[in-house]
Amino acid sequence: QTVRVDVRRLDHLMNLIGELVLGKNRLIRIYSDVEERYDGEKFLEELNQVVSSISAVTTDLQLAVMKTRMQPVGKVFNKFPRMVRDLSRELGKSIELIIEGEETELDKSIVEEIGDPLIHIIRNSCDHGIEPLEERRRLNKPETGKVQLSAYNEG
Repeated sequence: QTVRVDVRRLDHLMNLIGELVLGKNRLIRIYSDVEERYDGEKFLEELNQVVSSISAVTTDLQLAVMKTRMQPVGKVFNKFPRMVRDLSRELGKSIELIIEGEETELDKSIVEEIGDPLIHIIRNSCDHGIEPLEERRRLNKPETGKVQLSAYNEG
């Protein structure tokens, strides 16, 4: 099941979570100060548990909201096979498009923004990066040139 949510609501929720993270970090600093002043006091253990719990919940909440904004890059990648096929005909070149990692997820706003730059990059790759058939033969290269589009997560 899915639910459509206005992106502005998610953005507002992310802003609220950002404020919560700032409050959590402030609470951790205050706890450190209190711990130094009241070293050995019994209430510190309970306070530490509360601070740890708030910290964990805040982190989980932040990750959960960030995941709701994620979309597979395949939404953008899926328009490129036809584009390369058309370019191949238009330019008189044999071009194979290799797509990898279309299931890789990015924030929705990034997925929306990368389409036009990728069109430009792929068009330039086909135009200037792959030689005409005669030149490829002369250079003992395979007749079909390859353009590879890969998406993956690092770190």
